Amino acid sequence: MQSEVSLKDAILDLSIVIVSFNVRKFLEECLHSLYKTTKDIQFEVFVVDNQSADGTVQMLKTEFPNVNLIVNQENIGFVKANNIAFKKSRGKYILMLNPDTVIVQNSFRKTIDYFEQHPKIGAIGCKMLNSDRTLQPSCYNFPSLREIFGLYFLGNRIFNSLKKINYDKTQVVDFVRGAFMAINKKCLDEIGLLDENFFMFAEESDLCYRMKKNGWKVMYMPDVEIIHHRGKSTEQVSDKMYLQRIRSLIYFFQKNYGKSNMLLLRIIIFFGVGLRLTLRKLIEMRNKMLHKETVSKETQIEVLKLTLGLTK
Repeated sequence: MQSEVSLKDAILDLSIVIVSFNVRKFLEECLHSLYKTTKDIQFEVFVVDNQSADGTVQMLKTEFPNVNLIVNQENIGFVKANNIAFKKSRGKYILMLNPDTVIVQNSFRKTIDYFEQHPKIGAIGCKMLNSDRTLQPSCYNFPSLREIFGLYFLGNRIFNSLKKINYDKTQVVDFVRGAFMAINKKCLDEIGLLDENFFMFAEESDLCYRMKKNGWKVMYMPDVEIIHHRGKSTEQVSDKMYLQRIRSLIYFFQKNYGKSNMLLLRIIIFFGVGLRLTLRKLIEMRNKMLHKETVSKETQIEVLKLTLGLTK
């Protein structure tokens, strides 16, 4: 039996937190799937809206009056928006869930049961499927200089850790994607909330890194599945998000790996992007053939400035 609880002092099984930015259609589909499939647990739902201009807020008030709606007057970013809801949550466990996801089974019951059976698990991720039901990567090794070098100079063919992950096996992993990350509230209370120096990107790897440093495990569970339409908020401002990824990666290295590794990262990105700028015409021709999006020349120049420390 589905049970969404609104009593102020009740301790719930799960708090579901969704941060939304101009994805009304996908958010509506996500919430309908959530309420349809979630059974046998007591839960609450938070939607934190980052200044959407597509009628999201009115849709939520009309169609989902039980949702705990938090409306921000500006886009404060994914991390700060999540933390606002985390502080208000009453669940033993918290789920970060992207608005462009569809719940296809009673995933939350399985997730909570696994937490209950393994009290030192800090976070759990699931199997993600693309819109066409093909497999989508959802768990990763922590970023490394070796893999980033491979990404920029070798097409990531040699050092790509994704190829080493068996997505049909329940296993301990370094980190799982924030599109579906269930978190043990006790762990969060111990290690702290998401680091708000991240606007978005790399915040989930940083959180899982802190979990592991403090003796918690991060698990991947293949028998929990969702559909993730992927990137429906970030693709609206793709160049800005490309820059944000680089900023977040640099900060992650500086915070967790030290200044020397952060400087090596800057060098790799600088020469990698510089090489791509030099060969831009050939890359554009290749991307057109492969139907890939091309990051603008101006954005690539901004990345060069960022790696040199000329901008923040």
